[in-house]
Amino acid sequence: MFSSFKPGLEFSATQTEYPSRLLCLGAGSFELSDSSRTTYGFVLKGKAHLEFSEDFSVPLKASMYFSVPGNCKIHSQGEVVLFERLGYKSLIQFGGPLEADGRLAYIDGCRTTILSSPARLGDPVLNYLIFPPKILQSMHTHPSIRLGVVLEGSGKCVTPTGAPIPLSKGSVFHLPPGFSHCFHSDSEGLKIIAYHPESDTGPTDEDHPMLNRTFLA
Repeated sequence: MFSSFKPGLEFSATQTEYPSRLLCLGAGSFELSDSSRTTYGFVLKGKAHLEFSEDFSVPLKASMYFSVPGNCKIHSQGEVVLFERLGYKSLIQFGGPLEADGRLAYIDGCRTTILSSPARLGDPVLNYLIFPPKILQSMHTHPSIRLGVVLEGSGKCVTPTGAPIPLSKGSVFHLPPGFSHCFHSDSEGLKIIAYHPESDTGPTDEDHPMLNRTFLA
């Protein structure tokens, strides 16, 4: 469930309720050719660009992220981690570089920013998670898989059984649904990208900012 980043490394969770996959890319060109999936990505090192057609491409550098529905080519000159969600079509989004701190509070003094928000209630989410130094996170679980990568810092993942698992820059992970765990950060803290295949907040037809701030005369 934990490994160091290596080009070609894959964590497959395609048989779960929310079929997903993590894939590590090195230098080269890669074609995303399945129109029924969305690919979320993050540039860990170097640069890359997304090619949608001959006249539409997006340059990316380290610390930038994206979500792409369906077909696209990724030309990487470094290291890119991908999170795929099968059977879902996102908006085309890209952004970054990341801010130093998160916009929202998370458990035990941590911070987080939603990078790719759910377009509708239940859609996938790409998160940026910041652990200050020396955080001893509470043991917890998630109702669906979690895929992720350590961007900076070091620490360990602690579980109820077995020895703590070391975490460092480039560590990638796949946590099954209901897996009890917590992260402990060392003196330099931890920064992580975490993919969630579903959400319990987000807009609906009956509840969204455009509708809620419209007042009929």
